[in-house]
Amino acid sequence: MERSLRAVSRALVRAAFPVGCAACAAMLDDEAALPLCDACDGSLVDVGEPFCLDCARAGGEPRRCARTTHLRLAAAFAFDDAVRPLVHAFKFGDAPELAEPLVARAWEGPAFGSERPDRIVPVPLHPVRRRERGYDQAALLARAFAAHAAAPSVAALVRVRATRQQARLGARDRAANVAGAFALAQPELVRGKSIALVDDVATTGATLGAAARALREGGAGRVTAWTIAFEPLE
Repeated sequence: MERSLRAVSRALVRAAFPVGCAACAAMLDDEAALPLCDACDGSLVDVGEPFCLDCARAGGEPRRCARTTHLRLAAAFAFDDAVRPLVHAFKFGDAPELAEPLVARAWEGPAFGSERPDRIVPVPLHPVRRRERGYDQAALLARAFAAHAAAPSVAALVRVRATRQQARLGARDRAANVAGAFALAQPELVRGKSIALVDDVATTGATLGAAARALREGGAGRVTAWTIAFEPLE
C-alpha cells in the first residue's frame, strides 16, 4: 500500500510539474516525490531545532526560552529560492497534492524530531478564501503531519473575520490585521493538551501568534507552531 501511494504521489507531481524542477527547470528523476531535482533538493536549508520566534525577533536567546506565552516555532526550511516555488505552487497554484510530499520531506529534518504533540491544529482560512482557493492548505498539511506524528488533526479553530493577505503587508501591520481573527470552536479538543499549530510559512509570526493566543485562552497547554518554511521579515 505504501509503495502504491508513493507511486501515485510521484505521478501527481509529474502531472503538476511536467516541465521539470520547480526551482531550476531541470528534468526530474522518476523517483522524485517533490518537483525538485537532486541539486535543488540538496540545497534546501534546514532551519534546525525549534526556537522561540518572539525572542529571536527581540534579539534574545531563541533556543532557550521557556515562556509559555511566547511563540515556539518548528520550521523545516528557510524560505529560499528552492522552497518558495513549491510553497507558492501548493498554496496558490491549485496543487493540493503537494501537501504530503512537502511534509514527508520536512519530517526528515531536525525541526520535528523531538516534537510529539497531543493534537495537531491547522490555522484556518476564512470560508470565503477557502471557496476561492478550493482547499485549505493548512488543513492539508495538518493531516499530513498527523500521519507522521501519530496525533489527531482537529479543526479546533475558526477564523471569525476575513483579513487582508499578510504577504501584502509590512511587519508592523500584520499583527493588527489578524488581531482577534480566530476563535476556539471546540475547546474540549484542546483543553490541557499540547498543540502543534500548523501553517505553511512563518514570517513575523503574527498569524500564528493570534491563533496560538486563541488556543491558550481556551485552555490549551503548550503550543508550538509547525511550518514548512521560515522567512525572516524585518
